[in-house]
Amino acid sequence: MTFIDIHTHNGATDTSVAIFNSPNYIEGRRISLGIHPWEIEEGWQERFRAIEEVAGNSNVVAIGECGIDHLKSAVSIEVQKEVLHAHALLAARVKKPLILHCVKGIDEIVAMHRSFADGQPWIIHGFRGKPQQAMQLTKVGFYISLGENFNKETARDIPADRLFIESDESRLPIEEIYRRVAEARNISTGELAMQITANASIFRAILLHK
Repeated sequence: MTFIDIHTHNGATDTSVAIFNSPNYIEGRRISLGIHPWEIEEGWQERFRAIEEVAGNSNVVAIGECGIDHLKSAVSIEVQKEVLHAHALLAARVKKPLILHCVKGIDEIVAMHRSFADGQPWIIHGFRGKPQQAMQLTKVGFYISLGENFNKETARDIPADRLFIESDESRLPIEEIYRRVAEARNISTGELAMQITANASIFRAILLHK
């Protein structure tokens, strides 16, 4: 059984995406690259140019995490939106999923999403919101990724083809997070794993075992 983890800070495995929120490009490791809203600094464009240089490489499987955070970011929302827009343009250019950090920034992210082509995969990672908010997002094309601290009602209601699972910074094994989400959805862990594997086609299947 394959347990794909689309967002982890715990290191890359055969079926996970390790997140590097800086241009720390490491050949051969399956990674996502971006500038987290907590880490935006003056002169962020230089860091971003380093990300652009390697974004098209095959082991960079996604762009991000990036996004909007109204609570903890040290820079203005306008600067955060500028950085997010740069990442979204890059993801579209290299045709890779965009992994999003969102804290009270749904309105800004949805508004920006409307200006991009339909079908470009945007994933809200670590989603903890209510079912109504998840439905708002999936109806306009977003994917939702659930981690350890998910809302059980939301986990039950997310459309199967819009769902991902992640470990993020959790110490729980990814298999245990799958088990808990499967229980909330009243399906087997195997069924959930098969669905997430199918959904991972947006990563051009490079997360799958060869």
